Amino acid sequence: MSLITCPDCQHEVSDAAQACIFCGRPSAPPVQQSPKIQTRHEFFPVALHKFVVLSLCTLSFYTVYWCYQNWWRIRERTGEQLSPFWRAVFEPFWVFSLFGRIREHAAERGVRAAWNPTLLGLSYLFLCAMGSLPDPWWLAGLGGFIPFLPVVQTIQQLNERDAATESRNESYSGANVATILVGGIIVMLAVAGTFMSEEEEEEEFQPLPESTGWTSSLPAAVADVEYWMS
Repeated sequence: MSLITCPDCQHEVSDAAQACIFCGRPSAPPVQQSPKIQTRHEFFPVALHKFVVLSLCTLSFYTVYWCYQNWWRIRERTGEQLSPFWRAVFEPFWVFSLFGRIREHAAERGVRAAWNPTLLGLSYLFLCAMGSLPDPWWLAGLGGFIPFLPVVQTIQQLNERDAATESRNESYSGANVATILVGGIIVMLAVAGTFMSEEEEEEEFQPLPESTGWTSSLPAAVADVEYWMS
């Protein structure tokens, strides 16, 4: 409890009193500070380094989660009747539309996006197809997240311009660290196994030594002996 000065009679009264005890002036109601409400960004925020690390350690499955989060925010903002889950599941087909929406939104906000949604989508399809090839060509599929990088950077620029209080998602949670450790070990074992199998195949199929041109005449001699003895 503290004392305040009455603006009418200039006497000090308790701040808990409903009115001044000297002149009867009602005390001003205490100003209640409203709790700070966290607002979300229009698109899913994630730092570029975090996107790269999680995509590598999950064999690019993190891009599916990234697409789901962005489709969910688009539905929340626009009220469209769309399914973020199924658009994330069929990501290779819907990624063209998602990239296009993000680029259009960036143009409306004055953010320059020097990338083409169609080219990035086709690049992603190509890298996905490479991932289904035999050893060692499937390793190219590990770079399936690369076409997403320009889009992630554009979203970062968009999020820096709005007044949302949501974090930029730069730190790694405990679940992220566990995913990186387990997924990183699996990826390293898969890559190492690919190169080891290639070395074993090379050793197994060694070429035969070239012929010296010498041939034995023993079979012909044996035939002559059998002829004269008959």
